[in-house]
Amino acid sequence: MASMNTTGASSREIALDLYRSAAVMIVVIGHWLLSLMTYDDGEFGRDNPLVLLPWTQWLTWGFQVVPVFFAVAGFASAVSWGRRDTSASRQEWVRRRVARTLGPTAVYAVFVLTVMGVLTLVGIDGSVLALGGWAVAMHLWFLAVYLMVVALTPIAVAAHRRWGLAVPAVLAVCLVLVDVIGIATGYQEIRTANYFFCWAAIYQLGIAWHDGLLGRRLLIAVAVTGAAALPLLVTWGPYPVAMIGVPGVRVENSAPPSVALLTLAMVQIGVLFALVPVLNRALSRGRWPRLIGIANDNVMALYLWHMMPVIVVTVIAYPAGLLPQPPLGSGAWWLARLEWELVLAVVTAALLCLLFWQRRFFAASAPTFGVPIPPGLAEAMLYVGTAACALALSLLSANGFAPDGHFPVIPVALFVTGTLLVGARPRVTARTPPVRRDQTHT
Repeated sequence: MASMNTTGASSREIALDLYRSAAVMIVVIGHWLLSLMTYDDGEFGRDNPLVLLPWTQWLTWGFQVVPVFFAVAGFASAVSWGRRDTSASRQEWVRRRVARTLGPTAVYAVFVLTVMGVLTLVGIDGSVLALGGWAVAMHLWFLAVYLMVVALTPIAVAAHRRWGLAVPAVLAVCLVLVDVIGIATGYQEIRTANYFFCWAAIYQLGIAWHDGLLGRRLLIAVAVTGAAALPLLVTWGPYPVAMIGVPGVRVENSAPPSVALLTLAMVQIGVLFALVPVLNRALSRGRWPRLIGIANDNVMALYLWHMMPVIVVTVIAYPAGLLPQPPLGSGAWWLARLEWELVLAVVTAALLCLLFWQRRFFAASAPTFGVPIPPGLAEAMLYVGTAACALALSLLSANGFAPDGHFPVIPVALFVTGTLLVGARPRVTARTPPVRRDQTHT
């Protein structure tokens, strides 16, 4: 039986802190590169370089680093679970972790919905609203999955204590079976289950790393196996090269996750986690701890808000002729892409400064409130509320904040209801000490 102990990986791994912030930054850069906005005859549009320049699909192997974040998240949750106050209940721990995600997400959603409402009132065309609303919502799928795995952390840790590495292995086998059935039968809807199997397996590896079960030799073996299998899967297997969604493909690797994506995750986690001891020694000196700490303090804000500068720069710079639109794929086009990234980086840096200045508002956890209900009912409400919020974020990610130019009634209702259910905690009542039988009254 595996146990959570202090003989495994250190609870403070600065290399993993670097991986967390770097993974989000790489994802942000990738989203910006794919945000190929156009402006012609007074109309905005969007092109997809992965379709127009197919060779760029190979670049997604370096930009699809979400698995690294989920593995680090598993480690961080295991650390937090191991350090929790023994007097704190399971639901208190889960509620606190979920509320930390829902608070900043709610502020972001309210802001975007307010902007969409104002643009509707001033007469902006519904198709433009739909495109913009999707652009600032498409990344929210990540938070939906994150809420799911965080809420299941107590179960994941208990499973790890009993079965160790067999847990991610079984989850991986389930993913393979689901892929085989879904692809062979043509019922791709079955593969939706892999949102759980893939990300839960990767999250579980982070928990195993915390317990010291992933030694360097095993990590290298995992990376080598993945590196050997991945080219076969995309060459002779049914999987496309791109590790993110590309319109028109029969099988996607990320939505839902595929065997190919899990194989890429094996390579990334195997190599990066094997390098952790070396990086820990290198990064523990000088200004690195402070710089990495600052990056991690702002990583949630960066991920949530990073598409907002895309909209701002597009609306201002393209109509004003400040950004060129050279022929796609030309040398001038790549230089324009670099200019695009630099402009967005500057705007985002200013935005992050504002968010950090008002972090008590933008980074606050969702509020909780005591209600006179039994703990068991409160825990059930907590999990139902978390599921409702995850579903709401999934719908927003798929359809945007202005589907067909309209207000997203169902996702908003789900998110508000879910947040209220998560915030409802059992009220603690003061108990009067019992009176002893031999006590006399004066």
